[in-house]
Amino acid sequence: MSIASKLAIGFLAAACTATVSAAEEVILKIEKPEDFLQAKSVTASNNDAMAVKGANKTLLSKEVIKVDPAKKYRISGEFCLKGGKPVALFFGFVPYDKNKVQIIPNTVLGNNNTLTTVAEDAKKGDKVIKVKDASKWNTNSQYSYIVFNAAEDYSDLPNRNSVRTAVPNAKQAGEVWEITLKTPLKADIAAGTAVRQHFDGGTYIYTAGWFKTAGVWKTRTGTISGIAASGAPTGKFWKGTETVRVLILAINGDKQSETEFKNIKVEEVK
Repeated sequence: MSIASKLAIGFLAAACTATVSAAEEVILKIEKPEDFLQAKSVTASNNDAMAVKGANKTLLSKEVIKVDPAKKYRISGEFCLKGGKPVALFFGFVPYDKNKVQIIPNTVLGNNNTLTTVAEDAKKGDKVIKVKDASKWNTNSQYSYIVFNAAEDYSDLPNRNSVRTAVPNAKQAGEVWEITLKTPLKADIAAGTAVRQHFDGGTYIYTAGWFKTAGVWKTRTGTISGIAASGAPTGKFWKGTETVRVLILAINGDKQSETEFKNIKVEEVK
């Protein structure tokens, strides 16, 4: 092979490497137990892997990622059951707002089809709120909330000004609807206050989904980009998200359940 041919091949290989590097940039990699907030629960295992043991374990990355809504991210990792009962393993992110407070589903999981206003003043200690129209509310959900000071453009999200409702969550009473609360109001609510029905949901953003662990290595991956206007999707960050931590959640096992994992990373996909 001529020197020119060798140089051409070398340049081509370098160009391909540069293309891959440009397409995916690693922005977070978990390589040792100390990379988790729960480092004491994690042990080093074989072949550069780590392990966690127990029936129910939650691991969060020590490092946080500053979210850029214009960027696309990929989370990936490999998992294997080392011993004990298989666990349900969830893999994704924990979202936090600008004040470093975790965003939970009931603060963002609402629909403006249920937007209405308070019909009469409600006092601190009341357990019933009268609203103008709750005809589109889910009356049977055990995971329902009423949130206050709701906005048509969802600019109130994440909205933590809420109270859990009791089944039936709403019932018509003449020209108004009555919303029954599980706990008394902690403050007065004025007539005209905009309200919306919200719900509980999956606690975290499970971008890479969930699966039952087995005695073979499985690769899990998922992508996420942008900010959702409302709701709690797995492919978009929830409204108000400023930063995230990587999450590994292993549940429904037993005391002997031991889960191995390796190559945990988050990349920016360009």
